[in-house]
Amino acid sequence: MGHCNNCGEKLHKNQEFCTGCGSKVDHQQENAPPSGVRRRGTSTKRKPAIYIGLILLIGLLVGGAFYIGGKFSSQKASPVSSDQEALKSHKKTPEEKSKEIASQNEEKETSKGKEEKNEERKEEKKETVANPKILDIESATEELNKLSIHTNGRDISLGDWSIRNINGKLTIQADAIPSDNLERIFALYDQNNLAPIKKWSVEVLHVVHELEKQMQLDWSISVGNDCVPQYPLTLPSAVLRDYSGSCGYSIPILEAYDWNDITLFVDENVMSDYATQDFEYTDPYSSFILPNSDVIKLHESDLSWFSEDELRLARNEIFARHGYVFKSDELERYFSDQSWYYPDPYYDGSLSSIEDYNVKLIEKMEEQYK
Repeated sequence: MGHCNNCGEKLHKNQEFCTGCGSKVDHQQENAPPSGVRRRGTSTKRKPAIYIGLILLIGLLVGGAFYIGGKFSSQKASPVSSDQEALKSHKKTPEEKSKEIASQNEEKETSKGKEEKNEERKEEKKETVANPKILDIESATEELNKLSIHTNGRDISLGDWSIRNINGKLTIQADAIPSDNLERIFALYDQNNLAPIKKWSVEVLHVVHELEKQMQLDWSISVGNDCVPQYPLTLPSAVLRDYSGSCGYSIPILEAYDWNDITLFVDENVMSDYATQDFEYTDPYSSFILPNSDVIKLHESDLSWFSEDELRLARNEIFARHGYVFKSDELERYFSDQSWYYPDPYYDGSLSSIEDYNVKLIEKMEEQYK
């Protein structure tokens, strides 16, 4: 029994013609499967082989991807590693070694030269002390106009000063203090914060002392507005009555008639420890590392010969002018020894634009020692 070679119809034994298509049956090929017809079991035998082939192909693809990725990664890192290997493997010639030694010696000589130059300039600094020269009334007036009370990052101006020579005696006055500034000064008194005012008073007295040495004349100082509505609220009423009138109050901020009669806010005890000898041997500017760092922008050339320690002191000196209270014991001891330094617990660390510029410049110069 077989199938028709033409249409695949099932044939019976000894059948002459196919009942499906009518073609004559060739009994010699009736056992062969018709074209397009598979024997049972053929597909099941081929499927495992196909699956195995696919698995092998996937394995090859995955393995190839890992191989290519690893090769690419190693090639990407190769420039650095190859350079390092080249540097390690490179052997210096005698000529290169001699050049390297010469370069090192040159650097040492340059460094040594800089150190010697710094030492020479330090000596020059000790010998030349920068201080303004008070030669006459005009220059003294100019210096007094520069002074202000520094507190909480503010500069409280005392207005314009005048110095007159009246019958051989110098009358030194500031009696046109701006109204808002006068109120701020009285507020400092009410807060019992006399440190910035006392510091300013000492600066005034130094200028007067220099003028006195040049002109050899007696003098008097009077600072404060007459007939104004402002007055210190904490001033005792008995004292307040002595300085009041029909037009208002005339509370003096600073009065002085000689070195033994200096009064700050009508309290003579505040300035009682100052006398002529205190100013004879003390130049207020000589103890400053940078006398004008609060009013003039510095240049790198001004700082190039300073040591690391001097730069640190110069930078903190800008804050010390305002009465900054230092946490460092070293800085506290140093500035406490300066005649111009008066601690101000109310100072908040604020600086003027010039001072801020100079602090940043000094910090930049300090970096060269790091």
